[in-house]
Amino acid sequence: MAFVERDEDGQITAIFRKPIGDRPEVVDPTSEEVITFFFGGDLDKGMQDSWITADLSLARVVEDVVDVLIKKKLIEITDFPIPAQQKLISRRGKRNDFGYLTELFPADEEDEELFA
Repeated sequence: MAFVERDEDGQITAIFRKPIGDRPEVVDPTSEEVITFFFGGDLDKGMQDSWITADLSLARVVEDVVDVLIKKKLIEITDFPIPAQQKLISRRGKRNDFGYLTELFPADEEDEELFA
């Protein structure tokens, strides 16, 4: 079950798990208008993007696990094949670069509310 908020034209502007406001409207989460809201109407592309996002998130978790194991000296970077070492080192550099950007432009509570 999903609850929606609409604009003056009747277009969905927000979707909630719980009723919000004085007149909550219930919609089927698999309805075409919900799919359009989330994925621009292309369910196949939306699902593909969703899987890509999930895979990237899992890759990040694996990187974190590898980092923890290396820091605890349970494994060494040299335990991995050369191509894996290169990827891990490259990703670590990219994450450090990104960490620098998040320090320059930290997220605040207002930003978090926009994506909640």
